[in-house]
Amino acid sequence: MDQPKPTVYLIYGDDEFTIARIIHQLREKLGDSTAADMNVQRFTAIGLDMGALEEACSAIPFLSNRRLIILDNAEHLTRGKSWNDNQKERFFNFLENMHETTALVLIEHVDIQSTKKLENYKTRSPFFRWAEPLHPHKAYLIPCPTPKGGAFLHWIMEHCKDLGGEIEPTAAHMLAEFVAEDPLLADQELKKILDYINRERPIVRDDVERLTPFYGQSNVFAMVDAIGLRQGKDALHHLYRLLENSDPHYAFAMIVRQFRLILQAREALDNGENPEQVLQLPRFIADKISAQAQNFSLTDLERIYHKLLAIDIASKTSQASYDVELDRFIAELAT
Repeated sequence: MDQPKPTVYLIYGDDEFTIARIIHQLREKLGDSTAADMNVQRFTAIGLDMGALEEACSAIPFLSNRRLIILDNAEHLTRGKSWNDNQKERFFNFLENMHETTALVLIEHVDIQSTKKLENYKTRSPFFRWAEPLHPHKAYLIPCPTPKGGAFLHWIMEHCKDLGGEIEPTAAHMLAEFVAEDPLLADQELKKILDYINRERPIVRDDVERLTPFYGQSNVFAMVDAIGLRQGKDALHHLYRLLENSDPHYAFAMIVRQFRLILQAREALDNGENPEQVLQLPRFIADKISAQAQNFSLTDLERIYHKLLAIDIASKTSQASYDVELDRFIAELAT
């Protein structure tokens, strides 16, 4: 007799690339794209409507064995003043009674790079404490720390093999520096370089120097700067530059990542913490993000995040396209 599948998947860490890949794999298990579109719903814990989440998780799958419900930014639930004993009891009763036809994915974007930080997370996260004794049957735990240092170099070389190519160690080291150890950016750049050399030889340092101008990151920073200063024309200019050189879905992912980092920096500033320590990024990037956070209130960023979530849902259900929605998004924010 088959073991029952987990009804709750807890993904925790800061590797956005791996998190996105896991969600994609879970989505593929629902069937073809039509079935997936009808059985996937995504929420964010920022300003969560608990009733809507419960309703989505209680719905019956259509043309599929399961529904996939994703709750992003789950770590924000425990930070709000509304997370009282009654809310906790309601939420965990809801998890305990999840129907087997629903897979609820809780995503906590947390830093677990060191043993100390990982143990601190395990102690403080009510979701981890609930899920750990139920792993791997009712709940399933998936750690996703971003590889750093030597581990990131190894990741680049192995991921390059997965993409059908090879990369020399010196080239991998340079690429790691260019993308600030960001797997999402590294994946994009590796694909671009491999397509250029047609996978006929290993990627060398010269390829990285010539083909990785870092256009995407600079345009995202410039675009967000213009939004914060309400310079709509400049913001749209940088958006168009970004879309010229990047797939719209990738450009959207970069924008979401940037605003998530700004949100983390804003929270750190409001709590009297050092954003550089919270972000765990190279200093020059952390300083830039902290400066951008000064242009937005926490309320502004929560509103932006909800808009981005709506764009993601509309685009994935074929109700809109990323490029058109991003154009409208920038125009609304920067005026």
